[in-house]
Amino acid sequence: MQIEFSPGSHWLIRPSVSVIPVGDGVFDFFQSSTRRSVRFRLSSEIASVIRGLDGRQCLEDICEVHNASVPQISHLMEALHERCAVEPRAVRDAIDAAEHYRVLNFLGDYFPAAELFAAFERLRSTRIAIVGCGAVGSWTAVQLAHSGFENFTLIDGDHVEESNLNRSIFLHEDIGAPKVEAIASALHRISHRVQVRRVREHVHDANGIRALLSEARPDVIVNCADEPSVDLTSEWINDYSQHQGVPYVIAGGYNLHLSLIGMTVSPGVSACFNCSRITLDELEDKSLQGVRRLWRPKRNLGSLAPLTGITSSLATSEVLRLAVRSERLRPAMWNRRGEFNFLTNELSFVNLPPRSECGCTSDGKETDKEQRSLI
Repeated sequence: MQIEFSPGSHWLIRPSVSVIPVGDGVFDFFQSSTRRSVRFRLSSEIASVIRGLDGRQCLEDICEVHNASVPQISHLMEALHERCAVEPRAVRDAIDAAEHYRVLNFLGDYFPAAELFAAFERLRSTRIAIVGCGAVGSWTAVQLAHSGFENFTLIDGDHVEESNLNRSIFLHEDIGAPKVEAIASALHRISHRVQVRRVREHVHDANGIRALLSEARPDVIVNCADEPSVDLTSEWINDYSQHQGVPYVIAGGYNLHLSLIGMTVSPGVSACFNCSRITLDELEDKSLQGVRRLWRPKRNLGSLAPLTGITSSLATSEVLRLAVRSERLRPAMWNRRGEFNFLTNELSFVNLPPRSECGCTSDGKETDKEQRSLI
C-alpha cells in the first residue's frame, strides 16, 4: 500500500497508542498492547498538531491552525508510521470495515500501515497442515481459523470418543464422528471461506507422512501427533521439512508431556529436531530426564483443557509468526523449547542451538543474515 505523507493526507493516532507528556517537551508514544514506546522532543506547535491527529482534518490544515512547519510534521509522521504509532484515515476505515478487524488491529501494532494488509494476506493464504487432531490439534485449528487462516489440511485417523471431551473442542454430538470431520465442521462455523482437506489416515512411518504432506503441499506444518510418540512423528516431519524447506511447529503431545511448548523449525535457519536431540543428550539436568525420549505408549496422563489451551495458543502464535514472514514478528521458539508449570503458572525454556554435527544449517550457527533470508 502506498502511503502519502503529503499535507493533503488525513492521519490519526492508532487506537492502541497513548501520547504521554513526560516533561521538558518530551512525549512518550506508548503502545498499550505491546508495551513498547518511543519518545520525541516536540516543539509546542508540533505537539499541538499531534494532539489534533483525529483523522478529520488534513495535515496541512492542522499545521496552519497551529502555525507548525509542514516539512517537520511530514518527517515526524514518517518516523511515527514506521513505529506503528500513526495510520492514515483510509487505513483505519478499511480496518474497521474488515471481518477480522481485531486481528488487523493487533497486527497493526507490529506492521506499519504500508505493510499491514500485505502481512495479513500472507497469513490468510498460508496453507496449514495439522498432523494429529486431538486435544492440542483441535484447539490449534480453531484458533488459527479465528485468526484469519483459511486453508487447512487435517490429518488424523481417529474418531471422537467420550474421553476426548474434557480437553478438546469436540462436543457430545461429535462422539463417533471422525475427528477431522468434527473439526472441519467447527472451522466452517467460524468462517464459510475456510477450506478444509480431510485426511482420515493414521501416521505410521516416515514414508506415510511424507506421502501425505507431499500431497497436501503445506506452507507450515503443525505436529500434534503423539502416536507412536511425538519424538517419532517429529523426526519424520523433520525429515520431510528439511528436504522440502517447509517450516514446522512441534505442538507437544499428550503421551509425551501435556504442557510441553515445542520448538519452531525453519529449515536452513534454525535448529532442527535432530539438533535438539544432540543438545538434550548432553544436558545433565535431572529435571529433563524422563521428559525426553519417552517411548512408553498410552501413558494415560491426567489432562486439563487449560493446559491444552496454553500449548495450542503458543503454537498458534508461532504459526502466525511464520505465516506473516517478516523480521518484524519473528518466531519466538526458534532454537528453544519450553514447559508450562501448572503448579507455579511459570514458563521455563531450554535453549536448543543449531549443531554443526547435524548439518541442517550452512555452518551450524544461526545468523541474522540467514534468518532474514527466510522471511
